[in-house]
Amino acid sequence: MLRFGLAAGAAAICMLGLSLPAQAEDEKTQPQIPTCSRPLGAITIVDGDRRGWTVYDLQSPQKLLKLYVQQSGCFVLVDRGAGFDAAQRERDLEKQGDLQRRSNVGGGQVRAADYILVAEVVAADRDTGGSAVGGIIGGIIGGPIGGAIGGGLRTRDLEAQAILSVTDVRTSETKAVTEGRAKKTDVTFALGAGGGGWGGWGGVVGGGYENTPIGQVVSLAFLQAYTNMVSQLGALPANANAAAPERAYQTIRATSMRKFPDSGATVVRRLQPGMRLYPLGEKDGAWWKVEDENGNQGWVLNTDLEPLR
Repeated sequence: MLRFGLAAGAAAICMLGLSLPAQAEDEKTQPQIPTCSRPLGAITIVDGDRRGWTVYDLQSPQKLLKLYVQQSGCFVLVDRGAGFDAAQRERDLEKQGDLQRRSNVGGGQVRAADYILVAEVVAADRDTGGSAVGGIIGGIIGGPIGGAIGGGLRTRDLEAQAILSVTDVRTSETKAVTEGRAKKTDVTFALGAGGGGWGGWGGVVGGGYENTPIGQVVSLAFLQAYTNMVSQLGALPANANAAAPERAYQTIRATSMRKFPDSGATVVRRLQPGMRLYPLGEKDGAWWKVEDENGNQGWVLNTDLEPLR
């Protein structure tokens, strides 16, 4: 049956206020979406290797994972798909002067993603002899479909493995790689659990995840992977932006690195346009303390710098 290995990182989870499903004595735990008392950061979802689900006639799992993220409250979901494209069209209207006054739509408002969630299905056994059943989501939340399911799935051996990986946008570090496994018996148990489970989902995600046996198994595998992922990420910084290394800058004109924040101070070295510098965090008015790629440290005027893109 579906098990969540959540012992590791328990202290960080408690600090985060993470709520995870408790296991019964028979270890047949009804799957639920984990919840957090505060977001771990902003996240956007992208597809990994598409072959993992297209070979089973499933669509991208992005809608499914968006549901997990939104219901859990563990991340702020940043849209980079159809919603973002529509938002960009609104911004284009603003640039053309077509929006009403005081619409407050413009540059510098889009929230940056702190993390990228990459989803993959790496292994699954296709069912070719199963019966048509209602959706796993519809079955668990009740209703006409849920009431009609009752029994188990008439399928052959069927299991799936899902992988989720989280990448830090600023550093490209991989913060977590987790797997989830599910099989036919897990789906049978979940469908037989009745309504009210899975955090009270109020809809379906489509793409074959609720009305095909393999889709139901993959859904459970992704849920286990997501639950394991959240438990691993409990120690993430409260502010990913502030915790990231300072971005690099480059000189936009010939200038000097000085020993002290003063135009009359001793010159450490002459700087040519395009030289890369790394702010060290110390500031004195318009003067920033920086380090060059050779390890030299000194002060430069920030008016001689621009962010390295």
